[in-house]
Amino acid sequence: MADSPTTKQHSKDALLRVVHALIELIAHSIVVAGLLVAIWLIEKLVHKLWGMEDYVFFGRVRLRYIFDGADLAILAGFLIWGVYSVVAAYVGKHKP
Repeated sequence: MADSPTTKQHSKDALLRVVHALIELIAHSIVVAGLLVAIWLIEKLVHKLWGMEDYVFFGRVRLRYIFDGADLAILAGFLIWGVYSVVAAYVGKHKP
């Protein structure tokens, strides 16, 4: 029984896992916000260079749809990757 961790040690480990998971969540949020701002700035630059009218590629695909698709892909990718990373950070074992 001497090798079994105490309640204090369990609480400390749980708190460290929660803190690590929060750090992962904040880091992913900062990265996704930065990428979305970068795409927004590129979109504004392209609209400024090509004029305010929405350019149409191949007579079907509007430029706005391409940027909206990029936003959606980044959000979906980071949602999946972020949830996985946060769960892995919480469940993972950490050395003291």
